[in-house]
Amino acid sequence: MHIKKDIILNNGVSMPLLGLGVFRTPKGEITRSVVRTAIEYGYRHIDTARIYCNEKSVGLGLLDKTPDIKREDIFITTKLWKDDFANPRQGLLDSLKRLNLDYVDLYLLHWPFLNYEKAYLELEKLYKEGLCRAIGVSNFKIHHLENLKKCGATITPMVNQVECHPENAENELLAYCKQHDIALEAYSPLGGNSNNLTVDPRIVSIAEFYKVKPSQVILRWNIQRGVIVIPKSVHPERILENSKVFDFELKAQDMFAINSINCNKRRAFDSDKINERPKESFPVIEDE
Repeated sequence: MHIKKDIILNNGVSMPLLGLGVFRTPKGEITRSVVRTAIEYGYRHIDTARIYCNEKSVGLGLLDKTPDIKREDIFITTKLWKDDFANPRQGLLDSLKRLNLDYVDLYLLHWPFLNYEKAYLELEKLYKEGLCRAIGVSNFKIHHLENLKKCGATITPMVNQVECHPENAENELLAYCKQHDIALEAYSPLGGNSNNLTVDPRIVSIAEFYKVKPSQVILRWNIQRGVIVIPKSVHPERILENSKVFDFELKAQDMFAINSINCNKRRAFDSDKINERPKESFPVIEDE
């Protein structure tokens, strides 16, 4: 396997199994630099969102790529925030302008906010229009996915991006997505901020055996489950380190040991209660 190893989505589009996430990466030169660095290290998948307020910086980082790397070589994801649910088309057009792109490779509903069903139907139109090569959802549980079909969705989401790591393995959701040909994508694949997964003795022991880093073991575990991973870092050495997950393979007993860590411990907000979340607790959208 190679850093450019892809998964084929249900519409035939290829999506790299490894990407760089830029959640909470400050806009400006920091985001521009990490995008440029990741591409230099071989990454071909960048994940951003409207609410991250760094789409313009991602676009600048893309402009820094060498001429031999073409636009079609890079897979770009962004997401529709609730403020644009009333007009998803304009939301995407605004994101494209900030990214300086004609299309994105994947456009996601960021959360199942109120009226997400109607918003998804609009995403179907944007997909047919060619403004995005694939569409999907983020933070959706099984019942949210089922509800899309009940509300008239004719296109199965290509991707469902959720918090997924050894302490929140999402086994039931992964099985459902595989059954329905929906790719599962993991954000916070290393456990999120203040996690202690890299010091878990089971992870450390496995890493020592393979002579790799604990973080590489965790990422490799998800990749072997067929889950796309988008680890975030602003440190060049970590960005490079996170890419070194394709030259070893975890044995069955090691996969089993990591699977045993699961305790359904989610750090992100419960998507079933997202519409009850206090307005003041949401990130503030800032101009770029």
